[in-house]
Amino acid sequence: MKSLLILWSAIILSVTSAPVETVWQTKLMDLKGNLKNLQQFRSNKATVIYFLSPECPLCQSYSLTINQIYTRFKDNEFNFIGIIPGRNYSVDEIKSYGRKYKLQVELLRDTASLLVNKLQATITPEVFVLNKNGDILYSGRIDNWAYELGRKRTVITEHNLINALQEINAGKQVSIKKTKAVGCFIE
Repeated sequence: MKSLLILWSAIILSVTSAPVETVWQTKLMDLKGNLKNLQQFRSNKATVIYFLSPECPLCQSYSLTINQIYTRFKDNEFNFIGIIPGRNYSVDEIKSYGRKYKLQVELLRDTASLLVNKLQATITPEVFVLNKNGDILYSGRIDNWAYELGRKRTVITEHNLINALQEINAGKQVSIKKTKAVGCFIE
């Protein structure tokens, strides 16, 4: 009985840790039709992965903030990528979204929801910060501007992503590891 319990524990541990272990082996298509291994985005400090949707009003509204965070942290051994999940958008629609909002992060298509499933992403915009081992250091919202669907603060009081990146940059543990993202559901 004891050996059976140990076997089941090992199986459960391997199943629950599998998504994080395989993130860097995920291959997604860029907007030129090239297959890209996420390994090339792996960073010594951290990689910021945004799940975005061209038609989501919050993704559109957060474009300036995404660019500001990119500009602020790109030289500190951080990598940034935007993931467009599903098959709802053509390459031209995604390119148009990137141009219109002047997104500086590289956009990749996750048509088979591989990364969506591995990270258990459910919302756009939702952000995941991973270390070089694929461990999730932070996940959730960018900040607390949008606190419910259709409801926004006039003053942002919690800059969750920026705080996490500052802590990582300073070599500290991320103090708030998870927040609830608000936005459009990933289909």
